[in-house]
Amino acid sequence: MKATEDNPADPSLWENDIAVHHFVNLFGCGPAGPFPVFENLNLKQRAHFFFVSFAAFCKTLLSNPWKIIMKTIALMGLGLMGSSLGLALKKRGADVNIHAYARRAETRDAALALGAADAVFSDPSEAVKDADLIVFCVPILTIPELAKACLSGLKRGAILTDVGSTKAELSVSMGELLAGTGAVFVGSHPICGSERQGIMAGNAELYEGALTVVTPTANVVEEAVCEVSNLWENAGSTIRVMTPKVHDEILAATSHLPHVIATALVGCVNDGLFCGTGFRDTTRIADGSPEVWSDVVRTNAPALKAALKTFRKRLDEVDALVEAGDGEKLTEWFTAARDHRKDLLSE
Repeated sequence: MKATEDNPADPSLWENDIAVHHFVNLFGCGPAGPFPVFENLNLKQRAHFFFVSFAAFCKTLLSNPWKIIMKTIALMGLGLMGSSLGLALKKRGADVNIHAYARRAETRDAALALGAADAVFSDPSEAVKDADLIVFCVPILTIPELAKACLSGLKRGAILTDVGSTKAELSVSMGELLAGTGAVFVGSHPICGSERQGIMAGNAELYEGALTVVTPTANVVEEAVCEVSNLWENAGSTIRVMTPKVHDEILAATSHLPHVIATALVGCVNDGLFCGTGFRDTTRIADGSPEVWSDVVRTNAPALKAALKTFRKRLDEVDALVEAGDGEKLTEWFTAARDHRKDLLSE
């Protein structure tokens, strides 16, 4: 039962979410708004409300501070994904202070000019000082090295995450690196992007409506998973949580295999004059960062090899149909694929 203006003595009035909402508003540190329930209480009820609200406020502050206090986020890398995250958080009004690291001075200057960051740094350890949440937006195999350069600046309790397309190998590496630091790594993968690269490709709408997969390991506390999930929700994403291994197996088929196929297809054609929209659409993703995709393949090789094996079987099937020249069977093959695609992508 929900607490209402008409029933201020309802026991559900004292539920944490309601109590925290009114307590935060009472002291002017939350969204402005009236107190439709509070003003209808007698003195005893008000005293009870104050103390229960204060307790709930403290409990929420300790368990999930994102919801009620400003946080500092450090973006480690300002390419497409990093700059887009900064722009998205700012556009959506997230109450956060954004630090950003980039090696090149022109990239740091652009981040400030575009409003993707509040402060920029050339030293990774300086960028993460005072940061509650640190997001690595660089190629996967670069992350442990960059994280190591951050260690001297990490505060105890800091949460580290990333935007990479593979998770199992990285989760192990980061867990070993952070052992004993008081910081924790929770992987995340926003399933969105563009073939465009660099800070000028940043797009405040990139994460809007996108699915982001959060991939905690077994020893990660729930509060850290909530923090990372809240980050991506504030950028406009919807969230799914799964293990790193399951993530890598799924994405090998839905993301990594298509990219490898698109890249291989480019190498099958030598005359661009006759390349129409079909070729352009199918191979668009092959224009992505070679460094990023080299890391993806290297860090998810077993799952990708399994996906490639399945794909070869499909190619063998159509090869046999082409060899047989069976028009009816070919029509059935194309029809089945079309219908399956509709089922896969239907909302």
